[in-house]
Amino acid sequence: MGLCAARRARRLIRATGPGGRAPRGGAGGFKGQSRLVSPVPGVPEPSSPACSQAAAPTPSPSVTRMLSVDQTSAEQASSPKEQEWAGPEALCPGWLEDEVPDGEVPEDSGDPDCATHAYELLQSALRQEGLPHTLDRSAEPRTGFGPLDMTVCILGSPTAFLPVLLEGGTRCPGAMVLCLSPTWASRVPSETSPGAWSLLLSQGVSFEAGGHSTLETFVPPRRANYVTGTFVAGDPEGGWVGELARDLDCPTGGSVLLTRWLEDPLVTRWVLAAHASLPVPPTLAFVLGPRGDLPADPVAPGVRLVRLEDPQGQESLVQEEVGAFLEGTAMEAYSQVVVRPAGWRWRGTGAHSTHGKAEGAAVAQAVGARLRGLREEESVLLEALVPTARLPVPPPRSPAPRLPVALRICTLVCRSWGDRPQLCQVACGVGRAEVPVRHGAALPQGLDSSLQQWGVVAPGQRQALATQLRGAAETAMAALLAAEAELSPQQRGGARAHTDLLGVDFLLACVDDTLELVALSTNSQRCLETCLLAEAMGRAVGEPPGDLPRLLAEALLHRAQCHLVEGKDILLIGAGGISKSFVWEAARDYGLRIHLVESDPEHFAAGLVQTFLPYDSREHRRDEEHAERVTELVRARGLRPHACLSYWDDCVVLAALVCQRLGLRGCPPAAIRVAKQKSRTHQHLQRCRQGRPPASAFAVPCHRLQSHGDVERAAGAVPFPAVAKLEFGAGSVGVRLVENAGQCHAHAARLWRDLRDDADHPGIGLGWGNAMLLMEYVPGTEHDVDLVIFEGRLLGAWVSDNGPTRLPAFLETAACLPSCLPADRQAQLVRAALQCCLACGLRDGVFNVELKLGPGGPRLLEINPRMGGFYLRDWIREVYGPDLLLAAVLVALGLPPVLPARPVPRTHLAGVMCLGSEHGPALGSGGGLAALGALQNRGLIRLNRLFEETAGAGEYEEPCLSVACGGATRAEACLRLLGLCQALGIDSPRYPVEHFLSHFK
Repeated sequence: MGLCAARRARRLIRATGPGGRAPRGGAGGFKGQSRLVSPVPGVPEPSSPACSQAAAPTPSPSVTRMLSVDQTSAEQASSPKEQEWAGPEALCPGWLEDEVPDGEVPEDSGDPDCATHAYELLQSALRQEGLPHTLDRSAEPRTGFGPLDMTVCILGSPTAFLPVLLEGGTRCPGAMVLCLSPTWASRVPSETSPGAWSLLLSQGVSFEAGGHSTLETFVPPRRANYVTGTFVAGDPEGGWVGELARDLDCPTGGSVLLTRWLEDPLVTRWVLAAHASLPVPPTLAFVLGPRGDLPADPVAPGVRLVRLEDPQGQESLVQEEVGAFLEGTAMEAYSQVVVRPAGWRWRGTGAHSTHGKAEGAAVAQAVGARLRGLREEESVLLEALVPTARLPVPPPRSPAPRLPVALRICTLVCRSWGDRPQLCQVACGVGRAEVPVRHGAALPQGLDSSLQQWGVVAPGQRQALATQLRGAAETAMAALLAAEAELSPQQRGGARAHTDLLGVDFLLACVDDTLELVALSTNSQRCLETCLLAEAMGRAVGEPPGDLPRLLAEALLHRAQCHLVEGKDILLIGAGGISKSFVWEAARDYGLRIHLVESDPEHFAAGLVQTFLPYDSREHRRDEEHAERVTELVRARGLRPHACLSYWDDCVVLAALVCQRLGLRGCPPAAIRVAKQKSRTHQHLQRCRQGRPPASAFAVPCHRLQSHGDVERAAGAVPFPAVAKLEFGAGSVGVRLVENAGQCHAHAARLWRDLRDDADHPGIGLGWGNAMLLMEYVPGTEHDVDLVIFEGRLLGAWVSDNGPTRLPAFLETAACLPSCLPADRQAQLVRAALQCCLACGLRDGVFNVELKLGPGGPRLLEINPRMGGFYLRDWIREVYGPDLLLAAVLVALGLPPVLPARPVPRTHLAGVMCLGSEHGPALGSGGGLAALGALQNRGLIRLNRLFEETAGAGEYEEPCLSVACGGATRAEACLRLLGLCQALGIDSPRYPVEHFLSHFK
C-alpha cells in the first residue's frame, strides 16, 4: 500500500507542470485528479476543458463526511494540516522523494516513464521487505518453455501484487511473472479459441523461492496461462494493462470493463440487495435509457430505479419521486441524504452534495442539476447517509470528552477452489465521524480490536459478528459472480474474463437496537491494497504471517493449472459404474479430451468421451497381454495421449503397464502390483526396516489363502479373531470376522463356491481370481487417508472417519469429514499412510489408504493405488475445495498440483450408507430416493450412488448409496442427518443411525 502511495506521489511530482496540466502519453500522466471537483450544480463536468484549466497545480484531498460510499466532500476546504495527512501519501511521506534502487536497473527500453520507474519501485519494495535485489539476466535469453509450463502474468503495478508474487514464487518457483511495460508483451491470434488472443511475454520479472527475483527475456516468448493486473477504470496506467488483457484465451482475473461494472454503486447495490439479501443504504437512482447492465424492471429491497428517456422537462417526475423517497418507510431511520453522480467517470472525484431529509425542494433541485450532465452509462443517486452504530463503551481513562468516530469494514474475498468465494482478510478503518474513513486515508486495524473499541465487549458477540461478516462477504461475491456470468463476453472484456478478487466494504449500523452490517460498495483493488498494508503492519510488530498472500497465490496458480489441462488428451483405462459418473462431468468442465478403454461395449460413457475403445480386459491375470493390445489400439487410432491413468480399482495395474509402454508418467507396474495385492503389501512392508519408525511398524501379520491347506497353515501364524477377505477385493465384499480355523474354512468354502470370476460379482476384483488372505484383526477406529504425492513429496492429505462397521461382514455404516481426531493423531495417520505408499514404490499419484488407529498408533488395512472412491472425492471438494480427480490428472501430466498449504474446512459433513436389504422399500416404493434427489438438487444434502438399483444382494451386499448432511459444526451435521434418516425411514432398530453417529465425537 505504501509503495502504491509512493507511486502516486512520484507520478504527481513528475506529471504536474506549470498550470497543473499533466503531460500527455504513457503511464506518467496524473490520474485525472487535475480536474476540478464539482459538488454543486452549475459547475462544468469533470471532463470539460474548463475544469482542466481551473485545476490547482497540486490537488489535495478535501475534508470528507461519513457517507455510505467512499466519496470525498468538496463542500469545505481542507486546512494545510489536513491536506498533509488526509491522503494515502501520508502513510509514508518519505517516499515522496526519489530513491536510488539497490537492484540492477535494466537498460532503457524506450519506455522509461513506465518500465524503468516501475522497476525502481520494485527494487524499493524488495529492499523494504529485506529481500535481495532483482538480478538482471535479460542478456541471457531463457528458452525451453513448453505447453505444460505454468505462467501467471501480473500486469502493471510492481507493488500491488508483490506479496502474492513472492508467495507464488515460493509455491511454484518461476511461475509468477511481473510485466512492467506494454513493450514486454505481445498479443497474437489464439490457436485454440477463434476470435481470442494469446498473450506472449518476451520479457518479465520472475520470482523464485526465498524472495529471489530475476529480470529475464524469453525466447521464444512465454505464453501466459493466467493474467491479472491493476485494472483501474479510466486510469491512464490501466490503459495498456486493460488493452493487453482484453479478449484473451486464458483465464483473466478482471478487466477494465469488469472494474467499471463492479465499481458502479447502482449495479452492485441492486445485485447485493436483490440476490444476496444484504442490507444496503436506501437508494433512489435515476438513469437514462435502457441500461443493458440492469434488468428491465429491477426489484431490490432498498433500491428504486427511475428510467428517464430525456432529463429535460422531467422536473415534476423528479420532485414526485424524490418526495416519495424522502417520506418513505426506508428513510425513517435517517436524517440526511446525499445526491451524487455515479459511474466510472466520476470515480474519485468526490462530486456530491449533502442535505437534510426535510429539505425536499433543495434535494430535488440538486438531483435535477445532476441530471442535466448525465450520460447513458451513468446514474444520479439519492441515498441515505448511514451513520455508524454508536454503542456504550467502557468508561474512558481520561475525563476528556470523546469525539464521535466512524468505522468502515473492508473485506477481501477471492474465487477459491470450485469457484466458491473465500474470505481472505478483514481490515477496519476508524476515524472521526466528521472526517470519514476512506481507503488509504487511515491506517487499518483488526476487526476484533475495532469491535472492542466500539463497545462490543463479549468475545462471543465479537465472534458472532465476525462469522456474520464472513457470510455476508462471501454471499456478496457469490451473487456478483452469478450476475457477472449473465454478462456477455463483450460486457466482461472477454469470454475468459472473470472476477477473482473482490473487495466489499461494510458499515456497522444499528437498526432497531440491533447491530447490522450494511453493504456499501465493491471494488477491484482498493480493499486489496488496504488488506496487504494491514498484513505488512502486523509483520512489523512480530505478528505471524497471515493467510492473505498464500490464499491469493493459491487461487491464481490453481486457475492457471486448470487452464493448463484444457485440451489435454487423457487415456482412461476402465469406465467403472454409476459411482464414477462424475468423471465425465469433470472432464467436460476441465476441457479434457478423454479416450476411454472399456470392457463393456455398451457402456453409457461411450457417448460422453472423445474416443471410445472397447476392449475386454476383465481377465486381469493377463494384463501384460492386454497392455500390448491396448497400446496397439491407441497407436492404430493415431492417438497421442498426454497422460494415462485409471480411477477404477480393477484396472490400475493395466493402466501402469500401458503408461510404461507409451512412455507416459506413472508409478512402476511393480509398485502398483504390490499395493494391489493385499497380502503382498503387508509382507513387503514387513521387510521395510528403515525409518523412524520403519514402515514395518504399520504392517499386519497375514497369510495368503488359495486352498484349505493354506487355511491350516495360516491358522498357525495368524492369531484369532482374524479377518478373512478377498486378496484383490473391493467394497468389503467377502470380508468376514472369523473366530477360529473352522469358521475360516467355512467362509472360504462359501466364497470360493459363490465368487469365482468377474461375472459372479462385477467390479470387486474377481478378474484377478478369488484367492483370499487371513490377517490379524486390528482393534481401533477406522479411517481413510487420501494422499496426493508428487516425486515422493506429500502435497496434500485428508483424513476422514468411519463409523462402526456391521459385523461380521465389516459393512461401512457412516462417515464424517473433517476427522474428529486431534491434529496429532491425524498426523500419525498421514505419516503412516505416506510411509507405506513410499515403501511400496508409490511416489507419484493420488492414493487412498485405509488404516485403523488404536492406542499403539496406526496400523495399515490396505492401500488403494488410485483416487478414493464412492463419496470421498465429492466430500473433499465440498469440505476443503481441491479436486482429487484434477490432482490425479496433473500428477499424470508431470505437474505438481497446487493444493491448500493449510487446508481449513468450509463445512462439516456426516453421512450414512444405505443398504438395499435394509432400505430398499423405503428408498424405492416409499419415495425416499425421489425425496433425496430433490434435496440434492436444492443443495441441502450430498447424495452419492454406488449402484442404480436399491435391491439387496444377499451375503455379498454392498452399500447402494451414501447420503450426507452438512453443518457449521459436526454436531449440527449429525443432528440434521439423524432427522433426515428418521423422516425417510433409514433409521430403524435394525439400522440404528443414532448409534452409528455417536462415534463421531
